[in-house]
Amino acid sequence: MAYNFRNRNLLNTRGAYLGSSGSDSESQDDSDPDFLTPSRTPRRSTQNNTARAGGASSIRNLSGKRARGNGEEHRRGLRERHRRRRRRFSEVPQAQISRRTVLSWLIGSGVIEEKEVVWYVAAQSGNILGEGKVNREGILCSCCSGQLTVEEFEVHSGRKTRKPYQHIYSAGSQVSLLDCQIEAWEDKEEEERRTFNNIQPASKAVDRNDDACMVCADGGDLICCERCPSTFHPRCIFMEIIPQGDWLCPYCICKYCGNGNGNGLLMQYHFRCGGEPLDLMNPPVAFCGSSCRKIYEGLHNLLGSQNELHDGLTWTLLQRTDEPFTGSYGEEEYKRIQCNSKIAVAWLVMNECFLSTVDRHTRANIAQSIVYNRGSNVTRINYSGFYTAILEKNDEIISVASIRVHGKRLAEMPFIGTRGEYRRLGMAYVLENCIESTLCSLKVEKLVIPSVSQLTGMWMDKYFFSRVQEERLVKELSLYNTVMFPSSVVRLHKNLAMLPDLNLSPQENEGHF
Repeated sequence: MAYNFRNRNLLNTRGAYLGSSGSDSESQDDSDPDFLTPSRTPRRSTQNNTARAGGASSIRNLSGKRARGNGEEHRRGLRERHRRRRRRFSEVPQAQISRRTVLSWLIGSGVIEEKEVVWYVAAQSGNILGEGKVNREGILCSCCSGQLTVEEFEVHSGRKTRKPYQHIYSAGSQVSLLDCQIEAWEDKEEEERRTFNNIQPASKAVDRNDDACMVCADGGDLICCERCPSTFHPRCIFMEIIPQGDWLCPYCICKYCGNGNGNGLLMQYHFRCGGEPLDLMNPPVAFCGSSCRKIYEGLHNLLGSQNELHDGLTWTLLQRTDEPFTGSYGEEEYKRIQCNSKIAVAWLVMNECFLSTVDRHTRANIAQSIVYNRGSNVTRINYSGFYTAILEKNDEIISVASIRVHGKRLAEMPFIGTRGEYRRLGMAYVLENCIESTLCSLKVEKLVIPSVSQLTGMWMDKYFFSRVQEERLVKELSLYNTVMFPSSVVRLHKNLAMLPDLNLSPQENEGHF
């Protein structure tokens, strides 16, 4: 018998969204409940003079040899004491913070109090080398009254370890800023922003499939995959003949043989057909071949590393990771803590730049889920493969972009935004060039972006994008799980294969092609 369509406009009953909203009643609202943060009682703490007098010896216990045997247990106890102490703090609304830095995020989260005294402490001796007060702009040095960034405060204190957050301590609680970062990251409200988007149908739902097309994100008459929750409009996947019996979607069949049967099917490839299993991280991942593996390795080698540009600008590639912290605070762990903290700040920047983008079927916050690379049991809103690129100037994140690579053929950049005071200064252009240069070096062939109609001309004239119009390209894009926007949004693309590598000199580029 012929396959029966399911009219999702008639059958669907909105599922319970077990994600950031926290409750079914909240998920029915168009507002974003993540930002309805209850204010704390506005009480200000005073510095303890005895702590300041005896601080040097206490800091020595944290940094010197005596604490190294059970350092993590000792730090955990200090963090817990700091949590109890900070209940007296007043949270500073994030909207009132002018600079988007890791330090301002700690102040806004209530983990560090504004005007709190901090010390820079030598790692070996435990001696206090510098003192200042934390504010929204950075650290106000006590010796020269200079306004410094966290990195500048370390250099001003006579050290250059490139891990300043590990050596700057709160004078009151004697907890390092690095431990404060972990505490802010483990805060319940922050944790809810990165939880797995587990979408479950309501108890009275007729079936368990998605309510929106994978390609256009709209409802209507949809054909449903029998293996996963994905649904499609036949026209969106260029289906001319409706299949008889069960049907498997493009994400549940092998890209090599077109078959969805048999063992060894993972990430859309049979291993026997050419897929390459590779355990680089937990959980194991699989690749369609060596080119995808090289792209994956190339991106992960860039994670957390600041790349210096001109005029004090740096750009960094980020991705959230939930690997547990060991307390060793080695190079890699320190980098992971910074990555996670900057992801939280990047979301604040992205939230300033775009109106709330909530999926109307699942109520998932799309932009937030992308920045935090949240996974989901629904393929359409599974954003676990996203990376976040940031542009910084003097510690401040001023521009943010989200990218996802779909193998060597295609990458997408659904969001790129710049803070208001830095717009019309070419900051987005700088960040977009860095992303293109990276994709070119990884041999990715095409970049796809969405654009509102008012900005389409700018993207085409200044950034050399073209409209996605060719039928072959439209069909190809329908095979990828790209982020979808309303039909009023224009899809643009750029062929990266012929672009020069921006990391190479003109002479090197001549021999590159």
